[in-house]
Amino acid sequence: MKKMLTVLLLSFLSVTAQASEQADKTAAAKEVLESSNAKAIFSEARRQIEGMTDQALTQTIPADNKAMMERYTSRVQTILEEGLDWGAMEEQMLAIYQRTFSLQELRDMAEFYQSESGRAIMKKMPQVMAESVQISQRQMQHVMPSLQQMFSDMEAELAQAGAQKDAQKP
Repeated sequence: MKKMLTVLLLSFLSVTAQASEQADKTAAAKEVLESSNAKAIFSEARRQIEGMTDQALTQTIPADNKAMMERYTSRVQTILEEGLDWGAMEEQMLAIYQRTFSLQELRDMAEFYQSESGRAIMKKMPQVMAESVQISQRQMQHVMPSLQQMFSDMEAELAQAGAQKDAQKP
């Protein structure tokens, strides 16, 4: 009986310790997101996406069709508001941070982001990311014609191979 009580007590303590550590990790992960300005970075990324979609609409919809432009701009805003919600993103980020980092690593990251260097880096990071995205877009513009040609060649080759198979059927 004593052994059974001891096992139950140890099991209870183990579960309690795990729950406590999980709560500590959740709190530490939240602190990392807050101190790293993750919400502001997410908002900036969303603004950039909105800008890109506005630019795409402007290039696609004729300038004299303001009603269509307003309608699609409104639809894009609704889609982005529903699909790029910080609350949902934060929940997923917290889960990733908790799975990926130990409690000590989370605490160290939060401490870094709260330091002078950490704050300076995080203040500059949106600009670094914006410029990085622009560079990637420019590089893709150079690569796209080659990729489009490759896919066109592949489609032609597949069509030819399909035609040859059809011709060989009895």
